[in-house]
Amino acid sequence: MNDQSPNPSSVPSHSRRKATRAIVVVGLVAWCVLVGMGVVLIKAVSEAREAARGSQCRGNLSQLSMALLNYHDTYKSLPPAYIADADGKPMHSWRVLILPFLNERDVYEQYDFDEPWNGPNNQKLADKINLYTFQCPTGPNLNASLMTDYVVVVGSTTAFPESQSIAFDAAEDGRENTILIAETANSNIHWMEPRDLRFDEMSFVVNDPQRPSISSPHSSGPAVVFADSITAYRLDNSLRPTSLRSLTTVAGYEPVSRDQFFRPTEKCHRRLAE
Repeated sequence: MNDQSPNPSSVPSHSRRKATRAIVVVGLVAWCVLVGMGVVLIKAVSEAREAARGSQCRGNLSQLSMALLNYHDTYKSLPPAYIADADGKPMHSWRVLILPFLNERDVYEQYDFDEPWNGPNNQKLADKINLYTFQCPTGPNLNASLMTDYVVVVGSTTAFPESQSIAFDAAEDGRENTILIAETANSNIHWMEPRDLRFDEMSFVVNDPQRPSISSPHSSGPAVVFADSITAYRLDNSLRPTSLRSLTTVAGYEPVSRDQFFRPTEKCHRRLAE
């Protein structure tokens, strides 16, 4: 019986080259498809993780806001930005004062108000709390330091006038138009340290890279909480400095309200922009 199978040597060389090129092209197309799918998948996972971290960041601010509201209910005023010594030097932060309202009463009761925040006894307590409460999940401080990413704005016209305490009744601009707590990136502020953003020194440009400001590593913008609720809002970079400045005061009598900057977006339904 004669074998009728084609002899490879009898196939024209140009046909073999065409077949080889076809295989290469198919392989390249398949590789490109796989790479493209990988890129899409990586991007989707990254966006999902960032959305989760952004949600946790807003949750942290809501928790801090709730602690401040409960403090106000208990003492009929907000805590001072700091407790000062006899010479007026800041000694203890509002973050320490609200510890009992963050389920950290044990640490609060061990804290020594007779020594500075960075005294030998108090520093032993610095890592005894749930630090995640004071740290943005996207920021560089998470699991790496004792720094905080959440601050208040300190100044005579704000909700935190230095070492003085005020009640919400002082918010003549309206609690809904007064920022209570804000996010700030790379603060280099120890969570116990009696230091925050200062009204007379900060920039009112959102995410200002040159000066301390309300800022964030989140692409959706830094978050703030107003004095009327625990809802966190994101600030868009387009928010005008004059508008942001007005929203940090309690009785500036500016014709500015939060609602006029509300912009619903697909990714974040609580954003202030202009």
